[in-house]
Amino acid sequence: MSPKSKRIHLIERSHRNFLKGMGQDGKKWESGFWSLPEDTAKKLIGGSILFHEKKSTPSYSSGIILDYRIQETGEWEGLVIFKFEVLDNHKRTWTDGKGWKQDIKVVLKG
Repeated sequence: MSPKSKRIHLIERSHRNFLKGMGQDGKKWESGFWSLPEDTAKKLIGGSILFHEKKSTPSYSSGIILDYRIQETGEWEGLVIFKFEVLDNHKRTWTDGKGWKQDIKVVLKG
């Protein structure tokens, strides 16, 4: 992964925010429910999604964002759900402590 590529780092301690595996190979997944502006989610399509247990640990899962949707009803209404394809070569990616807002770090340019 290029250090200049757009990406989102997410703290997911419980490994519960993976909604479902899709496709024959099981490499396409959804993850939600993330609190960020829809225009930011849209800009991240084609970029990397990286899941960490802590800000100080490398990613344990990651992939390329294929699409997103907004949850329309229920408890998580208005939150972002990302659809992504798992890529093993993005695992164990580190990021520094700068730019985190709660449990989300978005990088749109290098």
